[in-house]
Amino acid sequence: MAPVHRLLAAGAAAALAALAAGCAEREPAPSPGWDELPPAAGARMFAFAERLCAISPRDAGTPGAGAASRFLAQEIRRIGLKPEADCWTEGTPTGRKTFCNVTAELPGTSGRTVVLGSHYDTKPGIPGFAGANDGASSSAVLLGLMEHLVSSPSRPRDTVLFAFFDGEEASGAAYRDNDGLHGSRRLAAKLAARPPSAGPVAAVVVADMVGDRNLALDIPRNVTPWLTKTALKAALERRETCPPVSIAATLIIDDHVPFLVAGFPALDLIDFEYGSAPGRHDWWHTPEDTMDKLSPESLARTGSLLLGILARIDRDEDEIPAPLRAAE
Repeated sequence: MAPVHRLLAAGAAAALAALAAGCAEREPAPSPGWDELPPAAGARMFAFAERLCAISPRDAGTPGAGAASRFLAQEIRRIGLKPEADCWTEGTPTGRKTFCNVTAELPGTSGRTVVLGSHYDTKPGIPGFAGANDGASSSAVLLGLMEHLVSSPSRPRDTVLFAFFDGEEASGAAYRDNDGLHGSRRLAAKLAARPPSAGPVAAVVVADMVGDRNLALDIPRNVTPWLTKTALKAALERRETCPPVSIAATLIIDDHVPFLVAGFPALDLIDFEYGSAPGRHDWWHTPEDTMDKLSPESLARTGSLLLGILARIDRDEDEIPAPLRAAE
């Protein structure tokens, strides 16, 4: 159903007009809150995606990945937050590689943290693969949200940790313990090792492949149930500005999984139908994953949904477990 807007009855409107008649000036309309994207947000996100997509390939452990991590840090610093680079080396089926996560924290006052995550690397072994949708799109949405929240006159109560993961892609055909999800495993372990004084992680929300012109997001079965409800409610509330959201029929392995394993509430939003015709998926992990397949509107719609989810968590509007609720 579409959002419900309250309409003033004729009598009530007349009464209000009479009360206001003596006022010399109207009070200014309130500024949009932090949970509303500005009109230009989609174009800004598209520009971020173009710049990140121009750095390709961005396979983990390559010069392109290093250039991409530096680009992310540069933009975070320009926006006004402090980038943190966590670089490490570990073994993979193709030898030891260096990985680098890039994070930035927007401080809040509630005592808890919400993680917004995206991977930025590209799948290795695919000549000409630019990863416009698969890697650049979600990272661009996070940069756009960061830019918006930093410049907003109001901010969320929860601390927002923006996380850009390296090494999400596996070098082989399937994920293994030492192949893929490197960055998300690394951050999940670091968050699990934080002292209690750092406060709880209320939720981890991962976005992936979110820029398709024909955007329709799925929530896999292997996520935290209350976050699924939160996402569906946010999508319903913002139907005019959000993409369609549905529950997938299957499990999906993505960057949310290490957080689930570590005991954190986690959600994954992904458009896993990305191709030349409905029902096809023939652009995924191919040289066809290029910027012409993306649209600013889809990026903005994803951003609006993420803000809606963040707002519902921030305001304790859903059945968030008591230990994770914000302190009064």
